[in-house]
Amino acid sequence: MKQKMDKPTNNSLNEGLLHVQNQPSSSRFKRKLRSVLLLAILFTLIIVTIVSLLTIFKHKIESKSLSNYPLDAIQTVCWLPNLSENPDSCVNSIASFYYADVNPPPLWLNRDRINPSQILMLSLHASMNELFDLSSSAPETIVLHSNKPKTKSLLKECQGMFKFSLIQLNESLKSLGDDPDEKILATNKLVWDLQSWIGEAQGQVERCIDWLEMTESTVAAEMKRRTRMCQQYMRNSRGILKNVDEIFDIFYPGTGSVFGSLILEFFQYDLYVWFLFLQYLFLFFLFCLILRS
Repeated sequence: MKQKMDKPTNNSLNEGLLHVQNQPSSSRFKRKLRSVLLLAILFTLIIVTIVSLLTIFKHKIESKSLSNYPLDAIQTVCWLPNLSENPDSCVNSIASFYYADVNPPPLWLNRDRINPSQILMLSLHASMNELFDLSSSAPETIVLHSNKPKTKSLLKECQGMFKFSLIQLNESLKSLGDDPDEKILATNKLVWDLQSWIGEAQGQVERCIDWLEMTESTVAAEMKRRTRMCQQYMRNSRGILKNVDEIFDIFYPGTGSVFGSLILEFFQYDLYVWFLFLQYLFLFFLFCLILRS
């Protein structure tokens, strides 16, 4: 009878002991779970705060950028020291094309914002338009000087030079693309290639000017005037390329530091995608901790 009584008593003791042992384990698990939840909430608040601050910082930089003020941007660039011998020619040629009523407008032309790449392309287009008019009017001028063999020969040579210069400038535009990135001019090789193409075109125009100086024709004098104007436009374009670093500092203030550059690079991606990715990554890490506990 005594043995029969001992068995249930031992079972009760074992169950009680297991219950007591499980209580601390369950309590620790709950504490860990609460800690994990608190960390998750804290992490979420930190991420939201960082994203909000970076968004405010981005808008603040954009609001100060010259990109939002096209005419001011053009004037500021053209009046940089050592950029152009004739800043007014730079401003007028670029601004006139920028505000021209072109239908349809080029893909790269944004009427609300402007960037360094667009300013360079506008300057190149100003040169190309002048060269195209010169090469188109050359045959008529040649006919007018048909009784002057020397002048006629020089004008024919100039016509060929204008066409060659057009090809070089067209290569420059092709290298920039139909819709260039606003920071494409940060590529050193591209800047060097552009300098080379524009320099070759400018050299041809200068030779034509030297030859036209030998003539005394009134018609040729008008061509000389327009050729000099075209030469100045190309000098402006090369001046933009030579001052590209300073122009970038003007358009993107405060981004010279490594931290500023990293922030702007960060904004090339969708902030919310990054936020969700980090959130899930952190939650996965917490889930692994819970499984180990």
